[in-house]
Amino acid sequence: MQKRLGLILRVTILSLLVACADDNKAKAPGQVAAIVNDEEITIYQLEDALHQAGLVRDKQGKQAMPQLLGHLIDQSLILQQAKADKLERDAGVMMALEAAKRKILTEEWLQRKMNSVKKANSQEIEAFYNAHPELFEKRKIFQLKELFIDSKSGSQSKIDKIIDSTDDVNTLEHHLEAQNVPFNVNQSTLTAEQLPMDRLLLLSALPHGHFIKVISENGVLIEGILSTKESPTDKTKAASLIEAFLNNQERKKESEALIKYLHETAKIEYLGEFAKLNQTDKQVNQENESVPSKQP
Repeated sequence: MQKRLGLILRVTILSLLVACADDNKAKAPGQVAAIVNDEEITIYQLEDALHQAGLVRDKQGKQAMPQLLGHLIDQSLILQQAKADKLERDAGVMMALEAAKRKILTEEWLQRKMNSVKKANSQEIEAFYNAHPELFEKRKIFQLKELFIDSKSGSQSKIDKIIDSTDDVNTLEHHLEAQNVPFNVNQSTLTAEQLPMDRLLLLSALPHGHFIKVISENGVLIEGILSTKESPTDKTKAASLIEAFLNNQERKKESEALIKYLHETAKIEYLGEFAKLNQTDKQVNQENESVPSKQP
């Protein structure tokens, strides 16, 4: 039901965005899947719904098409009532439609710019595989004991002293209890790729029972190793994962360069309570002047 409502909402928004289009434009025979109160639902809309559902025109897709068409009919009925109630003139709805339009256009513009980004080659994939044995050839599954000590739990110097008194996570747990330091304890099983790279490198080098300390504004996280299990990733399987990762990294770098260029070539002025950001923005632009920009 949640997926169905999500599909109806998405298609409703997109339909409202193009509500000003010519609804009476004639369709060629075979292009119309259904007519709902004189409003046509086209084969193209149905195929888009099929695509959004992650399906193609195979046997499974064909079986799903009647249900998807039912969703589009539901959407059409709701949309017609929304128009009859002049909902598109509501201030909140107008703002939501504009936000949806901005989101769709910005994502589509970036997507088209990313089409020219070079994809990772076999040499780059091989180099990444060899550089990160902890993720592939020597991949592990970690059973961890996690102790979280809130920053409000007591004196930081006292907590640091207790942590530094041992290198065993179970002993540390007992020491914290003995010193009446409040903390939360949790056990989890995580694969290598589920851990941040910096923490993975540290944990991979630790003997069982030992722990690492991760400090944040909210407190201290202790991650101790209870046990590990070797679970290497097949090189062929790893290649596809690495390719996707490297391609995403390249796309991210390209999009950041494009946005940086747009900032540098635009005139942006902050007003009102945000006026103080003008000086900060100027300083950032001056710092970036010496760095080559990526033009769209």
